[in-house]
Amino acid sequence: MNEIKYNYSFGRSEHVTGVELLPNLLLRLDTGEKTGVPPRAVGLTFISFARMMAHHRDRALTISLQYLRNLPDGLWQDVVAVVTSPPVSDLLRMELAVVPQVPPLPEVEVA
Repeated sequence: MNEIKYNYSFGRSEHVTGVELLPNLLLRLDTGEKTGVPPRAVGLTFISFARMMAHHRDRALTISLQYLRNLPDGLWQDVVAVVTSPPVSDLLRMELAVVPQVPPLPEVEVA
């Protein structure tokens, strides 16, 4: 079975960097590093789109900042700036969630 891909194009650039936002979701961006302009989205590619939508059903497709934690600092900042502003923010939502680290409860022996 062929996988369905959807490509959204927001423009062109000679200097494109690809970043996997989620499995099967690729952001193409121009970081502006070579041109001195602010970072901007060049496009989004949804791979296995039907499977992704079936998995998410009526829920918004949400990107966790934790998924991007291994990006270099400069690229991380560029990605967050691009994903949280139009046109990308018109299609995706990025979330920040705090997960408290709770220590495990001690084991209790019952006599």
